[in-house]
Amino acid sequence: MAKIKHKQRVLDAMQGGKTVSPWYAINTLGNTRLASTIHSLKKDGHVITSETVEGKNKFGDKIHYAIYKLVKQAD
Repeated sequence: MAKIKHKQRVLDAMQGGKTVSPWYAINTLGNTRLASTIHSLKKDGHVITSETVEGKNKFGDKIHYAIYKLVKQAD
């Protein structure tokens, strides 16, 4: 059985208009380098948008992070 790569896991997670955050990628997909994976997917021809959102960390401090959304898969 072939091993599923980080890129495919991220693509699968973004199907149906869902977004992927760094926290989701770490905890659910086992991907600690989401931005790098997104960059590779874009180089492969996928159209992916990012949005910077504001949240709070576990100490209550304000933080900013990117969420990614697949707009169009590569042909």
